[in-house]
Amino acid sequence: MIDVETQARHPDVPALHLLKAEQLPASMSAIIGMMNQRTADALRTVIDTNPQNSDRHALAAVDAALACLTAPAATTKYTDAERNSLPEDLYEEHDLFFGAIRVTGNPVETFAHTMLQALRSQLNDALSAGTSLCSGERGQLREAFWSVFHELWRIGVAGTPFEYAARARPLDTGLGLDDAEADPLIRWRLGHQVFFALIQALIVSVGCLEECLRDDPDDIESACRLLEDATVLMIGSGASMRYAGDFTRTHYTDAVRPAMMPPHINAKFSGLQLRDHRILLKLLNRVKPLLASPAPAVDKSYRQLLDAMSTAYDAHISVCSRFGGDRESSLRTPGSSLPAVGVLERFRSRRIGAATPDRPAK
Repeated sequence: MIDVETQARHPDVPALHLLKAEQLPASMSAIIGMMNQRTADALRTVIDTNPQNSDRHALAAVDAALACLTAPAATTKYTDAERNSLPEDLYEEHDLFFGAIRVTGNPVETFAHTMLQALRSQLNDALSAGTSLCSGERGQLREAFWSVFHELWRIGVAGTPFEYAARARPLDTGLGLDDAEADPLIRWRLGHQVFFALIQALIVSVGCLEECLRDDPDDIESACRLLEDATVLMIGSGASMRYAGDFTRTHYTDAVRPAMMPPHINAKFSGLQLRDHRILLKLLNRVKPLLASPAPAVDKSYRQLLDAMSTAYDAHISVCSRFGGDRESSLRTPGSSLPAVGVLERFRSRRIGAATPDRPAK
């Protein structure tokens, strides 16, 4: 079921269906317990695609995988309790502006659908409207999504009856592309949708890591693998921001920034108002005590994740600076003497510091 209000406001932006962050399958036991054959078939379809295949081939694989799944039908709203638990921002307005719709459904299948849907929009937009991202940045985006597909397969399908019954759906590589023009506001919204999907994937990966560290701390291999997945996702989230800002400063000034200001939207609107991001930060804070005395391999992998987190913030800062944020205040802090880049730099320092484990004195 498509949200009519969203489609009426942004008819050119495909809606992205997202679970609420609390309903994501953020543990290995949840992925195992809620896996189904449709999802296994979809995963089989995309993981058979070689990373070196063209974007058009990848798009055909994503379309085929989506055809395996049941599309989310039931929309949902935040409850008063959920709003009160994180009361700082207008989350519904943020979702609405970027074309995100919160839905319910089987958590594993719906999460897989979200990832495929976000990737489909990004690939179609890049192929139709073009992109100036280098091959390395485009590769980071694809690797991030494929790491999710492989993670779900590894945890929930491999070695189970689902694996033996899984059938890849045939690809139709002759499908035409959707019509898309190089519209900066569409690129801005779609790039943020990709970011939202990758933040949800990080919640799933970090949630699985928490379960692994808590319930089976001697399973070093699994912990490192989950940290590697999260690192790839974090790097991909930075690439998604570069994709979102893949247009000129003039386009931002004339089309994008005004759309995020009154009378179109409430004052102090910000892309930082993503409820899922706040929940990810809380989850990282829960994981931190479990890493106080890690095995050397786990410690090394977690340090690489923190480095990737810093790199992701650098991508935000770079985009913000290119659009004048090194001199102008943020929409979130209008009139402030601190430019928008300074706000992001503070966020980076505080959040990486908060995610860094406290180690016992030697």
